[in-house]
Amino acid sequence: MFDPIIDADEYLAVIDIGSNSVRLVVFSGTNRVPDTVFNEKIMAGLGAKVGETGKMADEAMDTALSTLKRFKSLCDQMQVRDIRVVATAAVRDAKNGLKFVKKVKKECGLDIRVIDGVEEARLAGLGVLSGEPSATGIAGDLGGGSLELSRVKDGEVYETISLPIGPLRLMSRFGRNRSKIKKFLRETFDTIPWLEECEGQNLYLVGGAWRNIVKLMMRERSNPLPILHGYYSSRGEITAYCRRLSKLDVSDIPFGGSMPARRREVLPTASVILMELLSAMRAKRAVTSSYGLREGLLFDALDEDARQIDPFLYSCRVLSEERCRFAEHARVIFNWTRPLFQRKSLDPELRDRLQYAISLLGDIAWRGHPDFRAEKAVESVLHGNFVGVSHRDRAYVAVALNQAYGAPIDAPHLAPMLPLLKIDDIMEARLMGAALRLAQRLSGGTVRALEVSQLRVSKSSLYLDIPSEYREIANDVVLRRVRQLAQLIGRKPKISILDS
Repeated sequence: MFDPIIDADEYLAVIDIGSNSVRLVVFSGTNRVPDTVFNEKIMAGLGAKVGETGKMADEAMDTALSTLKRFKSLCDQMQVRDIRVVATAAVRDAKNGLKFVKKVKKECGLDIRVIDGVEEARLAGLGVLSGEPSATGIAGDLGGGSLELSRVKDGEVYETISLPIGPLRLMSRFGRNRSKIKKFLRETFDTIPWLEECEGQNLYLVGGAWRNIVKLMMRERSNPLPILHGYYSSRGEITAYCRRLSKLDVSDIPFGGSMPARRREVLPTASVILMELLSAMRAKRAVTSSYGLREGLLFDALDEDARQIDPFLYSCRVLSEERCRFAEHARVIFNWTRPLFQRKSLDPELRDRLQYAISLLGDIAWRGHPDFRAEKAVESVLHGNFVGVSHRDRAYVAVALNQAYGAPIDAPHLAPMLPLLKIDDIMEARLMGAALRLAQRLSGGTVRALEVSQLRVSKSSLYLDIPSEYREIANDVVLRRVRQLAQLIGRKPKISILDS
């Protein structure tokens, strides 16, 4: 159930020609969660004039062409043979789109696949599911010239639609007139019947403009974990922020100075679109996804078995095999700790998933200096390039690993993350960490000690049962770890030597 299949393949590149930017991403292969080897974007603004003139501006096309030549050269130098080039709203809608495609083929040797809006929406939805298999609601991919919506549920993409309401297009038509933009958006969203069917579900945010809005909001709030993927906020919270942002001059956007001018100038209009969509579907919350069309292309090419692999546990397994001494013991450790968690959890499936991740990563910092192993383990989880995991989930795993390395719960490298968790979550994660700490001490890294021993919980005591022929492994050091574990659940610690 939990054990992913590790695979590897040759590098492949995806070049995404959008209405605002042209981006190259080189991936390590076609496995379940490929690493990003290289990532670069250039703000070309191909869609800036399409809504006004029907054509891409010559200057924008020159910038895009120069960028594509660079990207092709980089791919050649990296010996990337599989280059997939896709173009979206600007190229497909512009009167001079076909001319641009032919010019790119002639001067760069790149074959552009111009995808229609429905296919773009489907791929964006697949990208969201690739990064969050349990996603339920609407995946919204906002580009400069269009908005693609897809309904996602149970690992599948259902209804899809492409709408000509990207911020560049709206700005070319309405300027910064918020009232006219809102009226147009409401009339447009009213024509989509399945939006209302997603009431109380999530809106998954894809696209640079919406991600930048979330990034700015996180900075204003001094969010303890500045990672976009998996970050969520309630509809009321993000709507209030967008309402304020939509009224600001672009030069007055707090923390906006760190962004390119072309990114910054679309944010007020992108905020209006986000507000109106959240309202139209009566969303519960907005969830940010770092995965979108490009990742959807890769996910679409996987077979069904590969798609079913949990992306977070896949990455944990890869890290475990790279950095841990005893990666093969994870399943044994996970099963050995189960007697501690018999009480009903709000989400036992999620708890088991996170605790298996903890079992995989329990030895991740062994190469570090002894005084900083806890800090190293916590940093690896909090700032690792994971998907399929929320901020709360990262904090849970971090608390457990911090405990496993014997660091205090209020250590400076961990304390700022504790507000992400409820007290029951913190105690549960600490219990898992203490159990892992005991398992590592008891076994010394050998699986046999865990196979022959077991934990047992009664109303008053926590027992560590050990067969008599293995009694030598239970010394005072082990008893001290049993005592620490028992203290967390309010039990008396006992080591029980069982006759054969």
